[in-house]
Formats: sequence, C-alpha cells, structure tokens
Amino acid sequence: YFLACFLSFFPRSKLDCDAKQWRLFADVLNDVAIFMEIVAPAFPGCFTLIVCTSGFFKCIVGVAGGATRAALTMHQARRDNMADVSAKDGSQETLVNLAGLLFSLFLIPLVVDNLLLTYALYALFTILHLYANYQAVRAVCMETVNRARLHLVLQHYLKWGEVPGPAVINPQEPLLLGFRQRLKITLGAPLHTVASR
Repeated sequence: YFLACFLSFFPRSKLDCDAKQWRLFADVLNDVAIFMEIVAPAFPGCFTLIVCTSGFFKCIVGVAGGATRAALTMHQARRDNMADVSAKDGSQETLVNLAGLLFSLFLIPLVVDNLLLTYALYALFTILHLYANYQAVRAVCMETVNRARLHLVLQHYLKWGEVPGPAVINPQEPLLLGFRQRLKITLGAPLHTVASR
C-alpha cells in the first residue's frame, strides 16, 4: 500500500501524457504477476519472494491502470459525458469478468490435474490478451500532444513542410515505454544540415 502511494506521486511517470504506453505496460506487468503466482508453488524455497514480488507488481498495475483509465476515459468523453463513459466502461468490465468466471467454471475441472495444460492455456490466453490490448491501445487516436507525438510532428514538418493530424501521427507513436526515439543533438551544426535530416 505504501508503494502504491509512492508511485502516485512519482513525478517522471507522466501517466496522463503517456496513457497508452502506461496502459500497455500495466497489462504486461499484470500478466507477469499472474504468471509468477502460477509458478510460485513450483519453487517452495522462493515462494514468499515470488508472491511478494507479484504483489509489488500488482501495486504498480493498480496505480498505472487506474490513472490511465481516467486519462483514456476523459479522452473518450467527447460530449462532456465522462460519467456515462465511465459507467459503460465499468459495466463492460463487469460483463467480461462474469464471462471469464463462467468460462473458468467450465475450464478448471478439465485442467486441475494437468500442470502442463495449465501453463499452455495460460500462455495462449496471455498472448491473446496482450495482442488484443496492443491493438486496442494502437487504435486510440489521442488529440493531445505528448513528447513522442510532438517529436513525430516535428519530424514530419521538417521533412514534408506540413503539420500532420492526429490520425497520421498516432499510428507511428511508440507504445513500449523506453523505446521512444531519442533526439540527436549536434552542437555547432549549420541549420540547413539539421533541417535536412
């Protein structure tokens, strides 16, 4: 709980500016935490460490997921209807959780004694989950400018002489944290060589 409080005040996270990246990061980290909980019984000597690390990851997921949910809900509330969008999001999540519960009631008796099948199904569902979330985040077209989108806008402007719209820039935005392009600074270079890059 202290970790969650600490993370919410972490100044460099930019949870609202980089909501798409943090949303995807939270999904990946949540799947890693669940995987750690699944394999923890196989390592009795490290069980406590694995479960505590998984809990640590879930704290990060809670903060990043909640903050990005608010930012993305605000983005989707086009008619000043944030409460309506939030209610629909909550009811959709409840419906998905209910479907997952019903599916698990059918699936658990089939895999309860087969550890290899459990791991295989977890891997399959995790891949599907991450692919779906990647596509969902990629489909979001943010109209605000963050550092990565500004960099892409400036690159496009310097190359083509026109300011691109959000529909052009958003598909090019890197979605993995830490993989955005770094600016190369050349001190003392003539302006025409910098502009031609």
